[in-house]
Amino acid sequence: MSSALPPNATRGRILAQFLLGIGAWLFLALPYLRRTRGLDRLDPRQRYLFVCNHVSLLDTIMLGALCWRSRCYPILVLGDKSVWHASWIKRFLSSRIGFLLERGKLNPSRIEELQAFGRAGREFHLVVFPEGTRGDGVHVATCQPGVYHIAQEARLPLVPVFFANMHKVSTKRGRFHPLGGLRQVEVYFGEPIAPEAWLTLPRPEFTEFVRQSILAARVSECGVDAASSADRRQL
Repeated sequence: MSSALPPNATRGRILAQFLLGIGAWLFLALPYLRRTRGLDRLDPRQRYLFVCNHVSLLDTIMLGALCWRSRCYPILVLGDKSVWHASWIKRFLSSRIGFLLERGKLNPSRIEELQAFGRAGREFHLVVFPEGTRGDGVHVATCQPGVYHIAQEARLPLVPVFFANMHKVSTKRGRFHPLGGLRQVEVYFGEPIAPEAWLTLPRPEFTEFVRQSILAARVSECGVDAASSADRRQL
């Protein structure tokens, strides 16, 4: 597949994601997921652009399990080729769910690639981790401008997603915690935001809008005090 062309949601890809979803649910969601909030807001008849905070590569697999559970698949995940081609299992997974870019290289066609990913929203639910790198699971860093070009092309309802406590299972540089992370992860889905609410925002305002929406997904479900106490524990 050329990275400048959107892939197709073939029967083979849909079947592969169905089977991967079952595996992700059984081996990741059931043992490590404590609870979800807002998942019932998703309508499987509607395509979405999911914008998520990022802690671990397991974020993608956990979200895939939840999308399978809610019948919101097939999904297409924007990812870094150097990361997802680092091992055979990552290459296998990315070939079924990923739209990979070489982020470390200057590419004059990058905007066209991002727009192609956005156009894939006609057949896929799109998943973007707009921070561009993995964070601490508490704060949300400044979002990269690429999410603006994707959203403008896709024009899908925006669903902010916040992963809490994923760092207790796995982080960017830390090891996997198979026992310490049991029943610790919480995933919060914000209210879908219609394109009319953000299409006219200029790029800097839109990226900040996305960041604040991801933070608000957790605050709206937990309450301001809970979110504030989590911030204080990091100080």
